[in-house]
Amino acid sequence: MLENTLRVLVADDIASNRTVVGAFLAHLNCTPLYAADGLEAVEVFRREAPDVVLMDLMMPRMDGFEAIRQIREASDGRWVPIIIISALSGEGDIVQGLDIGADDYLSKPLSFPVFAARFKALRRLLDMQRRLSGSLEQVQAVANGVIDGIISTDQAGTILSVNRSACQIFGYAESELVGRSVGMLMPEPQRIIYEGYMARYLESGEKHVIGQIVEVSGVRKDGSVFPLEMGVSDIQLPTQHMFIGVVRDVSETRRIQRQLAEDAARLQRYHDESVQEQELAMAIMARQVRSDWLRDPAVEYVVMPARNFSGDVVAVARSPDGALYAMLADATGHGLAAAVSVLPVLSAFYRGAAAHLPVSALVAELNSILFGFLPAGRFVATALVRLEVGLRQGQIWVGGVPDVLRVDDAGRVVQRFISSGLPLGILPSTEILIEHETFTWDAPCQIMLCSDGFTEAENAGGEPFGATGLEQALLDSPRAGRVNSLCAALTRHLGSQTATDDVSLLILDCASPGEGTG
Repeated sequence: MLENTLRVLVADDIASNRTVVGAFLAHLNCTPLYAADGLEAVEVFRREAPDVVLMDLMMPRMDGFEAIRQIREASDGRWVPIIIISALSGEGDIVQGLDIGADDYLSKPLSFPVFAARFKALRRLLDMQRRLSGSLEQVQAVANGVIDGIISTDQAGTILSVNRSACQIFGYAESELVGRSVGMLMPEPQRIIYEGYMARYLESGEKHVIGQIVEVSGVRKDGSVFPLEMGVSDIQLPTQHMFIGVVRDVSETRRIQRQLAEDAARLQRYHDESVQEQELAMAIMARQVRSDWLRDPAVEYVVMPARNFSGDVVAVARSPDGALYAMLADATGHGLAAAVSVLPVLSAFYRGAAAHLPVSALVAELNSILFGFLPAGRFVATALVRLEVGLRQGQIWVGGVPDVLRVDDAGRVVQRFISSGLPLGILPSTEILIEHETFTWDAPCQIMLCSDGFTEAENAGGEPFGATGLEQALLDSPRAGRVNSLCAALTRHLGSQTATDDVSLLILDCASPGEGTG
């Protein structure tokens, strides 16, 4: 059974954050509406009337706190869940946001499993709230004698008449109620209080329950006490008062409220466990990847995950004699499962660089590790490069990722390294021929590696960025900061769409210090 699509307003001044949240929502059968600041969020809310609001706190023009306040005022009594999504984690910020009308809080960076769990619980809340509202509207439409229990009494509290619903609520037959005191339907403390209210009303006109809907306790024939809503109206007859009581059993409503509270507690526990698992996984990843070598001045890179964890890994290392080793690996799938697939080869990659292994030998070793580690159907597309800048020579092997390009300072492709090898982990190394390609250069240049998430990213029209778009973007990009320029070109191509696969890009500088043109 398909779930109803929720329309969700995403308010965040950072486009990439909106893109990530939009991608999460797409996976959850939700339609995102975007706002770049608090003022725009209020305008979109008034115009589009979304089902849910996801609100960042720190934004220009109008911050999230003021936007939440104005959205609550504009909701006209309709409950619209507002969830704060912010990097602010101080108790004061969280409490202030909840005090002014937010319903929940998620911290950045977002974890998709936690996000998805919260939305499933929220969807249940909305569905139950809508069903409950629908039921209440139906009750109000037929309240004159069909759905609610109706009990009429004289001014002494003697029951004059009951309808079928009242009999069903309290478990009595009509004959067992008419002519008896209405107090029989109330537990002892409330019966005495009710009789006192009615006596004062008849003496002085002081109203406590007349003309109001109050929640009280009722007593069924079997002695069980249950919550009910009651409204009492006074009909003044020529010689006496007649009171009409409309009662409604709210046991199910209170059960739902208790269930919602229990769901919220379970969701919080799940959130806490997910945060701990995420922190552990991120710590393991950080220990495996040598981030200090990624800061090498000859290296420029970006990794953009489709989920919280990227299945793409970029790693670089220097051999003892200064050769630069680089690896771009793209594991099957997305998220943590894909990231874990690459972890076993990272230590082998660093050992191979330290031993100054030829690229072909390093590929064979990594393939053997992955073939023994990965289950059937899982593999890792990889490109491996070794650069000896002083000798102006290099080695390269490409298997499964897009062709690797050597470009000059103007961004022109001067050499293409075809992706001709099998991705790692499919066959044992003894059954495949692994040979690297050797190349040289005589002028400053760069080696560009990317994952297929870069070239296959599609815009709203279904058009991929493609190798053609990549090569055109290279021509339009300066040598310095080329990665940022290529990412900007990809963003322009995607427009309002979000990338559905992990995107990674690695550029290696082949120029000796001081040689590049900048």
